[in-house]
Amino acid sequence: MDLLGSDKALKRWALASLAANVVIIWTGALVRLTKSGLGCPTWPQCNAGSYVPVPESGVHGVIEFTNRTLTFVLVALSIGLFLAALRAVRDGRRPRRLVPLTITIGLGIIAQAVIGGISVLTQLNPWVVGLHMVASVVLIIVSVEIVHVAYDLKPVPTAGRLRALIQAVFWLGLVIVVLGVVVTGAGPNSGDGAATRNGLSLEWTAKIHAWAVWLEVALTALGLWWTRSEPRLRRLFIGVLAVELYQGVVGYVQYFTHLPIGVVLAHMVGTSLFVAALAHLWRIGADARA
Repeated sequence: MDLLGSDKALKRWALASLAANVVIIWTGALVRLTKSGLGCPTWPQCNAGSYVPVPESGVHGVIEFTNRTLTFVLVALSIGLFLAALRAVRDGRRPRRLVPLTITIGLGIIAQAVIGGISVLTQLNPWVVGLHMVASVVLIIVSVEIVHVAYDLKPVPTAGRLRALIQAVFWLGLVIVVLGVVVTGAGPNSGDGAATRNGLSLEWTAKIHAWAVWLEVALTALGLWWTRSEPRLRRLFIGVLAVELYQGVVGYVQYFTHLPIGVVLAHMVGTSLFVAALAHLWRIGADARA
């Protein structure tokens, strides 16, 4: 079986890399929600003098260490993706820009490891932890772009108000994710009982976040109306709207039930899917290269 030199191999590496960069958000959320953020209190070692958790760290050390080791999986996938992309470009099967995109993934993973280390060394400063999430969002967007190139997905030509609307949905969606990061930094799930919060009002940050979401839903519904004669874009708008409604329900449930772990984790799953859906819509309907 050709692991690097075929179109099928490239597609598999691209999908695997996207999936891994999505899942790492889930496992990172699990670390935070189980208060395991300082289960490994040092970096790059887990404990002073040990790269693996010591018995005294208990289950929190195991959870944090497991999340750290997933970085090596991401690195392995990024290397495989880079080599498959290099072969595809050299053979003339894919455009040259695919290689720098895969390099971006590799560099992003390294940056994520460094940010993770700084977050530990700063005792889970909420702004540093938030930067961790923002970096993951960027990696998902780049990963979606790589999947598009790997599968040679063609954009739908758009112009005028529809193109502007898709741009608005995409960028407002990213603002909403950042606002969600700020809400998380104001909330109680800090990753460790001793970690500080960002000092902002949880009530007001959550309200501003919710208002932005309602605007996003309205714009997405408008996109459904405007794409009645373009079934491909309409399906993408339906996908984005479905994730938005899911996120809205879960978001309100977690707020009014005082942030139970399972519901918050479900919200993080929705966030990663929301970013992927936004990137897919934007790349098909409003990317400057369309």
